Amino acid sequence: MADVMTSEYRLATEGGLKEFVAAALTKVGVPPEDAAIVADVLVAADLRGVESHGVARLESYYVSRIRAGQIEAKPNVQTARETPTSLLVDAGNGLGHPAAKRTMERILDKAEQSGAAFGAVRNSNHFGIAGYYAMLALDRDMIGIASTNSVRYGAPTFGKDVLLGTNPLAFAIPAQKEPAFVLDFATTTVPKGKLEVYNRKGKQLNPGWAIDANGHETLDPNVALKGALLPLGGYGVDNGGHKGYGLGLLVDILCGVLSGGAFGNDLPAPSDGPLPGRISHFFAAFKIDGFRDPAQFKADMDTELRAFKDSAKAPGHDRIYVAGEIEHEKTLYNREHGVPVHVKVWDGLQKLAADLDLPFDFEKT
Repeated sequence: MADVMTSEYRLATEGGLKEFVAAALTKVGVPPEDAAIVADVLVAADLRGVESHGVARLESYYVSRIRAGQIEAKPNVQTARETPTSLLVDAGNGLGHPAAKRTMERILDKAEQSGAAFGAVRNSNHFGIAGYYAMLALDRDMIGIASTNSVRYGAPTFGKDVLLGTNPLAFAIPAQKEPAFVLDFATTTVPKGKLEVYNRKGKQLNPGWAIDANGHETLDPNVALKGALLPLGGYGVDNGGHKGYGLGLLVDILCGVLSGGAFGNDLPAPSDGPLPGRISHFFAAFKIDGFRDPAQFKADMDTELRAFKDSAKAPGHDRIYVAGEIEHEKTLYNREHGVPVHVKVWDGLQKLAADLDLPFDFEKT
């Protein structure tokens, strides 16, 4: 993990960084309890090494849009429909994180009573990493699922029109001694934020990640940001791009169509500029004890995960990981040594602090 600690990064204390994010959002009118949730989600992303969804988004995705009137700082969040096993919430064009976390918590409460529950949120905004919400199920001996549609960044297989978001899916499954299995992935080759990270660092993209506006593959992140991401699996069908396309469309159906929110062409594209309240989310949770004893299940999860980790390694490799393990280890490391923040993001946070007249004193020494 030490390779991230270069001159490209500054180190922040976890608590101090959360306090700064929450203070910045409170300054622009977000209620403190909502601001604290957003801060927790953003810093969790940076702790896990998912810097594309961390504090880098504070000003551009949230503060600036609140100031521009594109996101409601104090939304009127309403329950639109509810049964013992289902829930539909209208987020009132507020920040996605508070609506998503509270909805998932209500779904978990329903699942405690009924064994399983499902929910959706419409008229919301970007909610950070999907895995955060799926992982809320882990301490309750449940399996959690979370997904969201998004602003359109991706093209369908054999197409060049931008019709799908990055549309991530996340699953969280507890184990006993092993770290939880946390599978959190975009249904495009990479999330759009990764193009921003590569553009910020001046790095070329990998082949198969994106196309330009004319439908040709490109390795230039700046050109790709004006074009489209490819579905998971890449260009065409030879490497399974149609499977990623199908998964992305599935997420759009569960999030947008099922909730009565925006979907498909009704979602904004980057060229449209930021539009308010057009994102929808989907959540589910179910109890392990509906199938078997949770302790025995988690012991078998350890056996299952270790079978992969202990299996024969390919030449040149000394370790096999399972989903969520790298992020778990990064979280432990970063909690001890400091949360890494890229210097360009750090400079942006410092400017935001000056703009909002906030102290900037969370660097780890």
